[in-house]
Amino acid sequence: MIREVDLVACLPPFMQRYKEPAAALEAENPEFQILWDAADRVLKNGFICTADEDGLSRFERVLKIEPSKADTLESRRARIQARWVHTIPYTERVLVEKLAILCQGSHFTLTKRYDCYKIEVDVSLELFGQTQELERILGDMIPCNMVVDIRNTLNLMAEGNVWTGGGICSIETFFVTNDFKERFDADGICRGGSGVVVTEFFTVQNE
Repeated sequence: MIREVDLVACLPPFMQRYKEPAAALEAENPEFQILWDAADRVLKNGFICTADEDGLSRFERVLKIEPSKADTLESRRARIQARWVHTIPYTERVLVEKLAILCQGSHFTLTKRYDCYKIEVDVSLELFGQTQELERILGDMIPCNMVVDIRNTLNLMAEGNVWTGGGICSIETFFVTNDFKERFDADGICRGGSGVVVTEFFTVQNE
């Protein structure tokens, strides 16, 4: 929203005291507010970083991008920004710029091993479709005679409780009879066992 519309404030001070024109202008405030909101929306849809769903759809049609049903607004925005910056010739500086746009401020590392014809890219991409977009960027920019090693690392924090349980079962068997007068000592080995089952639940979201 650009502004709060108040048409009464546009009247000269001596006219604001009259109820009829003030009431008429106050009744028109909502209509002008809709107009200002529409103008604000047009302005924001002119930029990728502030565009809403309609604005992003226009950028996707220009770039011939087909969004997936699992895409969010932020994942679509990241893909558009990565493809919008299209600078030729492809240089190392341009590659770093495109990686920075795709990662959106998250940490990434580009390790160059030109003597081995290899490039290693370490990223932390969480949004849906970002890894596919990274593969597309590197596939377009990196020469075919070089090996690209991509590692995407996500750090997850898990909290919860751990329950353990155990049980011991002891069995002794005696045979009692008066047919013999001999004396026997009962001895043996008592064996015990336990088991632990660990269960972990993770919820991964791309919001």
